[in-house]
Amino acid sequence: MNRSSDKQTQQTVALTATAPVNHWLFRAFASGMFVAALMTMSTADARWYKWVDENGKISYQDKPPPTNYNESTQVLNTQGVTVKRIPSRAEQQKLDEEKRIKEAKNQRDEMLVKSFPSEADLTRTRDKRLGHIDGTVTRMYDQMVILNSRLVLIEDKISKRAERGLAPSEALDSDRAAVIRSIDSTNALIKAKLKERRLVASMFDDDLQRYRELAEAARSAALTDQ
Repeated sequence: MNRSSDKQTQQTVALTATAPVNHWLFRAFASGMFVAALMTMSTADARWYKWVDENGKISYQDKPPPTNYNESTQVLNTQGVTVKRIPSRAEQQKLDEEKRIKEAKNQRDEMLVKSFPSEADLTRTRDKRLGHIDGTVTRMYDQMVILNSRLVLIEDKISKRAERGLAPSEALDSDRAAVIRSIDSTNALIKAKLKERRLVASMFDDDLQRYRELAEAARSAALTDQ
């Protein structure tokens, strides 16, 4: 009888030892002994992960949640205190984007300082770039004057034929259509160049403002070091 009882006791201990950690941990927490239970763990088991599963239930495990888990996770120490918070997927994406923007800004600042030794260098580069665009637009406007003059001559010839009761010749119709296409194309190019000019001017305005901020920060730092 005693041997049977001892054997049953050993089986019970073995079953308890091999029971899933999650199940044991949940029962300990439910009975108000979660912190005490964590304190009994060895140093190797000191880290636990707490998160809410898809059913809305709080889960405690000794390993992180599945890779497809999208919400935040808390990391607990042996005292049951949160020592770290792993952000959700959406939060991590936002953090990554903020980091990317910050790195891009730092790279832009470094490029400004290296590319332009002084503010005068920056303004000269701006004026040269805008002047190049302005020159291109001016040539296009000159081309528009020529095209419109050609169109007037062609339409004048068509009008004179009409006065004699003649329809426009095939050559005149073809020339007129070609000139109109050229006018439309040149107009589109002018609009594109003017848009480019606005963008370039705005970019240099931002760069100039940022350059002044960086220069002022450098001056302040130099005064502080003195």
